[in-house]
Amino acid sequence: MKVFANGGGSGERVLSIYEEINSLIDHNKPALYVPLAMESDKHPYDGCYEWIKQEIASIDVPSIKMVESFEELVSLDYKDYSFIFIGGGNTCRLLKGLKDSGAFSKLKDYILDNGIVFGGSAGAVIMGKDVSCSMDDNYVNLEDTTGFNLLNGYSVFPHYTNVKSKLTKEENEERLKLFTNRIIEYTQEDLKMLAIPEEDTIIINDNGIKIVGYRPYYKFEKGEMQMIDIINLVPYTDDDYEFVYEVKKNSYIKYVEECWGPWNEEVQRELFQKFIEAVRNNAYIIMDGNNKIGFYNGEVLENGNYEVGNICIIPEYQGKGIGTKILKDKLEENKDRDIEIQYFKQNPVGALYERLGFVPNGEKQFHYLMMKPRQVIKKI
Repeated sequence: MKVFANGGGSGERVLSIYEEINSLIDHNKPALYVPLAMESDKHPYDGCYEWIKQEIASIDVPSIKMVESFEELVSLDYKDYSFIFIGGGNTCRLLKGLKDSGAFSKLKDYILDNGIVFGGSAGAVIMGKDVSCSMDDNYVNLEDTTGFNLLNGYSVFPHYTNVKSKLTKEENEERLKLFTNRIIEYTQEDLKMLAIPEEDTIIINDNGIKIVGYRPYYKFEKGEMQMIDIINLVPYTDDDYEFVYEVKKNSYIKYVEECWGPWNEEVQRELFQKFIEAVRNNAYIIMDGNNKIGFYNGEVLENGNYEVGNICIIPEYQGKGIGTKILKDKLEENKDRDIEIQYFKQNPVGALYERLGFVPNGEKQFHYLMMKPRQVIKKI
């Protein structure tokens, strides 16, 4: 099972998810696009097709098959496709059409048989336990509101905390209040809700459930609301240049001055320009919600080893274990490789690296080098 339930975002907001899907799929098979949550007379499917071509352009597929009716959808063999993209629209229309046509049970079999599905907005809501909390108009008279129930009993509420540009600040606040009250009422008894913004995606696979993105999401249980911040990495862009320079400067100025003398702004700017040009494709901003809190870079070297570059956190967030968490995540992601790291000799961080399994691997004039050997799985 590989399901991606997104809060209704598009473009850059979900690009990292598309990259993950691209790493999973059979690139010889076309993608299957399901725009059926929308009515074709209000949203012509020709326009939907043009949109999806641009939206998933980063996913390497030979073509995109778009269905235009639930009858057509149920007639297909889903294994003929690399993955299925279920778009947004009216949740009630989507779920009723899937169930009335028989596509619902067929899709569930496909999902449970290791199928790959991306659901956005309405396409995400149907992955939860129940859709009755949806704010969509039930003009199709949907009675059976149970979804695929892939989230351990949680339902899904998308677009949560996102604002509409055409509304005033006060109108958006009232809209959020309406959403929140609706969810609290819905979860008074035994129902549970994950309310996610457009920037977040719930990933469901054989390893369990996790939520990725860069804005907080909310859990509702028994009428109580819990906000959960997400610390995440987002790709570096040119807009982050000054932020990265300052956070890196703050992290290293003490050691630089101890090694080479007083900080020379002009020289350091030139060195930083060369640095960022070299690492920009493997550089990330560490985010807490909408807040930039640090910088990370790392890459696979020509020898096949993974090199941890820099983990720099702004002062307000230091001492909270964020850098250690990111490092542990990278160690887990690259456990099948030897992992290299270096640090200033004056920096006491070496003790942490030793606890995480690094061993000495030489030294330079001002740096110690360490390596964490790859994890070897012994066959019994």
